[in-house]
Amino acid sequence: MAEQQQLVAALQATLDPNRETRRAAEAHLNASASRPGYLPLLLTLITSSDPSVAGIKQIAVVHLKNVIKNNWVESDTPVPDVDRPTLKTNLVDLMSVAPPSIKTQLATSITLISGHDYPKNWPELLPSLISKFNNPMNLVGVLETLNSILKRFRYVERNDSIYMDLKYTLELLQAPLLQLANSLDSVIDQSREEILKCIRLVCRIFFSLNWLDLPEFFEDNVQHWMKLFKGWLELATSGEEEDEASEEEKVKKAVIENLNLYAGKDEECFAPFLGNFTETIWKLLLEIKPTPGRDELCCTSLKFLTALISRSINASIFEKALDDIISKVVIPNVAIREADVEMFEDDPDEFILRDMEGGEGDSRRRCGVDLLRGMCRGWEERVTKVVMGHVSSMIGKSWQEKDAAVLLLTAVAVRKESRLGGVSEVNPGVPVIDFFVQHVGNDLGGGEVMLLAGSLKFVSTFRNQFNGAQLNTIFPMMIAALKSTSAVVRTYAANGIEKVLARKADDFGKTQIQPHLEPLFSGLFSNIADPNLPPNAYVMKTIMRALATIKADAVPVAEMVIKALTDALAVVCKNPQNPHYNHYLFESLAVLIKSVCGSNPAYVDSFEPLLFPSFNHILQADVAEFTPYVFQILAQLLEYSTGAISESYMTLFGPLLTPVIWESKGNVPGVTRLVVAYIEKGGAKLMLEGGFLMPVLGVFQKLISSKANEHYGFLIMAALIGSLGIQALQAQIAEVFNILFQRLQTGKTVRYVRHLTLFFAFVVGKEGAAIFRSILEGIQPGMLGMILKGVWVPCVLTESMFNKSDSKTMTVGLTALLDDEGVMTFDGGATWSQTAVCIMKLLSTSVNASNVAEDKVDGGEEEVELNFDSSFSKLHHAGKALVDKFPGVADPAVGFAAALTKGCSKMPGVLQAVQAKCNDEKVKSAWGKEGASAEEIMQVIVTKYGAQLA
Repeated sequence: MAEQQQLVAALQATLDPNRETRRAAEAHLNASASRPGYLPLLLTLITSSDPSVAGIKQIAVVHLKNVIKNNWVESDTPVPDVDRPTLKTNLVDLMSVAPPSIKTQLATSITLISGHDYPKNWPELLPSLISKFNNPMNLVGVLETLNSILKRFRYVERNDSIYMDLKYTLELLQAPLLQLANSLDSVIDQSREEILKCIRLVCRIFFSLNWLDLPEFFEDNVQHWMKLFKGWLELATSGEEEDEASEEEKVKKAVIENLNLYAGKDEECFAPFLGNFTETIWKLLLEIKPTPGRDELCCTSLKFLTALISRSINASIFEKALDDIISKVVIPNVAIREADVEMFEDDPDEFILRDMEGGEGDSRRRCGVDLLRGMCRGWEERVTKVVMGHVSSMIGKSWQEKDAAVLLLTAVAVRKESRLGGVSEVNPGVPVIDFFVQHVGNDLGGGEVMLLAGSLKFVSTFRNQFNGAQLNTIFPMMIAALKSTSAVVRTYAANGIEKVLARKADDFGKTQIQPHLEPLFSGLFSNIADPNLPPNAYVMKTIMRALATIKADAVPVAEMVIKALTDALAVVCKNPQNPHYNHYLFESLAVLIKSVCGSNPAYVDSFEPLLFPSFNHILQADVAEFTPYVFQILAQLLEYSTGAISESYMTLFGPLLTPVIWESKGNVPGVTRLVVAYIEKGGAKLMLEGGFLMPVLGVFQKLISSKANEHYGFLIMAALIGSLGIQALQAQIAEVFNILFQRLQTGKTVRYVRHLTLFFAFVVGKEGAAIFRSILEGIQPGMLGMILKGVWVPCVLTESMFNKSDSKTMTVGLTALLDDEGVMTFDGGATWSQTAVCIMKLLSTSVNASNVAEDKVDGGEEEVELNFDSSFSKLHHAGKALVDKFPGVADPAVGFAAALTKGCSKMPGVLQAVQAKCNDEKVKSAWGKEGASAEEIMQVIVTKYGAQLA
């Protein structure tokens, strides 16, 4: 009982506003997670009926989910084996009866465990759930659990492992699922709401089991399943709520998703049913009311028809009904409804999500447009003629009909487009620009606010079809729209400006927007600074894009921009609710620093006092969402600085090396880069005279022991050797190498070997083969030869590709070893000749464009794509260019030819050994004609670089 009270107190303390109290509680809970008996205790708390702990259950179940997520697989503090069976059994039982407040977290926990353990290490899971099919009291919970587990079979890459797991699942579940579906159908009028919930879940499980391929059992029983689906589609709807779908409609939506899945597979066994279902869903679409609660069912039905039309399935049916589909389905669903107007005014974020080009949500309008575009693929000329007739009759009527007409024309005008690049090809039967001039452009000047939004969206969609002169006229009007009273208009204006600036054409860019910079930034920042407006990611992305477009021309407005951005940062620090907005905010800071400090490093001194107050607040308050970004920006600034490390940075360095900073995996990439910048800028004065060497080595040891973070450990150690030299590390270098070899023995992976050998190559190239050999020989005689033969050479020979920077580093290091007497004499020159072959492979792949793409420097002006993981998002514009670690080596092949000449002169016959081992056609073709012999390859090297082979 005392232990449970301590657990309750610790969980409550995680919500304490005091940072130290909160962190101490979190540390205590994390440390307890790997203690035997802890998780069963936590589960006991979650299931307790004691009213005194009722308020803590939600926190406890979230903590349980996080422990499973972080500690179940490949963790330094794994869940104890003794607790795993208990946890699995109790979780399944609890999920069946849990209240809604904790059911979602429990389902996630089961999914996380099953993703790793099911079925091999959890064979009792599925039989246990199936055995509960006969218990109607808990059936919804059982099916929810099963649905959560089986989602692993959706949207996954096909491989043998996933098929084996699916086969096991099908053998146990396919027959009971059909039996359950029949049973539920027979009692559909009893406890109707609960039965319908179960039927919907059966449909979702059906979807999971059929996603990869059509299983034989389902093919054999397809008629039975289709009969059930047909009956469920024809259920009378009992609910009439405007804003909420009824249970019957949720079932119909799930059924149509299954039908869409089968139609996409184009299976012969399903073909006989398609005509019937097409007519049923067509009829359903005509009956669906235009209320928000029916939107999901309507969108799913429209998607089904779109899929059939796009693939020319049942083409004869659709060809006869094209006019009716346009007039009775498409136009009613693209028309603005009163509910849409209310959403536009009262819930702009939701309207934007559903309506914006590339948005995540579905809307009737977007699905109607997709259906129309699907029709154009098969009958473009006819559909265009019909649509243009409707557009002509609608354009001069009410603003609502004009809005729909613009959307209809847009739908048929687009032939090819991409989310990032925009429209690349238009329907020649649609005069896009003329239509804009005659009917759409005048709405940019004001008038009905929804038409203004539509005109901005039109410009954004067809940005590639406008020329620079036309955009010169349009651009000021788009800027003016940034100050609209409508949040949707402001957002569409910002999005349109960003898309125009991101165009690949060079007829509208930095020069053209220069006269508009003041109103542009004024309009953008007025949206950011308004306390009554929520954070708008589209506006912040446009700020980033504008700064990236004007580059160094941002210098005159740099102080104003950075002040506005830090003010915005101070606001969102209190409640970082919009991750896209936050990301683009830091991207804007990064691109400003890159543009201004990159061209004039003296500005670093001006930026520091503006940024450090906000950054210090973030670090001190431990704003977890922002600390990874802060470390990246701090590293970027420090890399641009040219003088001594400032006092502000010096104050920060010590705390960066404390263990707590490195406990968060999201901090590690950014703080590693920052520490490397400190080492490179501070050198011996910081590391040796400042006394920071040992703490930095402690960080290195912590990182290298972790498979997830080993790469960062190598970066720090390479920076130390590059800045200080081996001699300065003489007292510690043997221990460093011992740590590396110990990890090689206990945790060898392909990735670790790659990092290790690249590090060795850097050390050899920087310090010379003799020093490297002396370090290794001091650990164990003959170790250099053993490492080269057993680890290094196999790594290079099996590695599929090195980028240019790594390839050069590896080549320089290995070439230096070819000159080493110890390598020459080791095992009669066999390893020496293999090393030569490795270098030939590296040189060939580094010069052969078909094998190695050009290395790209982070921070280019292409589209910034967000790729969030659970804790770290890389800043595109803060990216660090790949560094040539050996700039003094113009062409490493020259050194190789010289080393090859020297080796062959000292070891007669070794060339023949190289010839015998060089059997890689890619290597040969890189130096001579296709299929050249090893001797011919050597001659090419000799001729090219003037070397003389003995």
